[in-house]
Amino acid sequence: MSGDLSPTAIGNQSLDAAGVNFTMGDIEEGSDQANVILRAYRQNLQQLLRACHWNFARAQRPLTLLADATGQTADVGTMVQVPWRFAYALPQDCAKMRFVVWNPLTGVQIPVGNITIPTTPQTTGQGQSPLTGARLTPARFLLGTDPNYPSAPGVAYDQVQGTSPAGSTVVMTNVEQAVGVFTANIIWPSLWDPLFRQALVAMIASNVVLRLQSDKKLGMALRREQIAIAKGAINAARVTDGNEAGFANTDHVPDWIRGRYAGGWSGANIYGGLGVLGYGYESVGFADGSGLSASAAF
Repeated sequence: MSGDLSPTAIGNQSLDAAGVNFTMGDIEEGSDQANVILRAYRQNLQQLLRACHWNFARAQRPLTLLADATGQTADVGTMVQVPWRFAYALPQDCAKMRFVVWNPLTGVQIPVGNITIPTTPQTTGQGQSPLTGARLTPARFLLGTDPNYPSAPGVAYDQVQGTSPAGSTVVMTNVEQAVGVFTANIIWPSLWDPLFRQALVAMIASNVVLRLQSDKKLGMALRREQIAIAKGAINAARVTDGNEAGFANTDHVPDWIRGRYAGGWSGANIYGGLGVLGYGYESVGFADGSGLSASAAF
């Protein structure tokens, strides 16, 4: 794939940014330059996807149920890490879980201290959707590795995040028929935001320039330049995400309400207790040892 909207094109842009006078015919062609780019490509792609809540990568999907700790759902396991009630499979294309939707798909609020177990197996919740027009409310959840639910045979463990023959990453929550909102692993450049493409090209270039640039003094200067470009693009994308309300929340929960629920979880408690209400974007590390936190560069 050598078109403008292909990994090969991204790799060649990175070579240009690194000042390397070489053009790949294909990112998997086996040349020294292509191999260096290929080794950096996926790692930088994954890191950048997790660095911002990119709107192009937002996915919302019912989660597949693995276990119900109450034992009242047929054809699923019962082993769930305490104190959670349900364990769901992490979507195989998930680069980063953002939040689990609290809104019951049936439209019925779960009473405090109680839970309604469905009479039919919860698999993917097909045929149901959150209330039309409802505001998506995050619920508490936690990611973890569970050895009770190894990945299915045939899964490429070296390619799919959160999978292994010894266990898999699960989403633990007390929400039935849970829907996940997450950053999907979008590998196709044709779907990327322009800022994402700019940042990825610069990140790859900054990581490979000293390996491929014969003039090391020039390589150091180019690395600093490309790191600055990547930081600027990520910061700009985070501002855009906020302006476009990728995940907006104007609710303010007073301390005294948070304190009321600090002792544990109850059916209507989305403020306190175990787990998180959502995962924000992550800090980013660069080749020169500097970084970009969730709020500012250093």
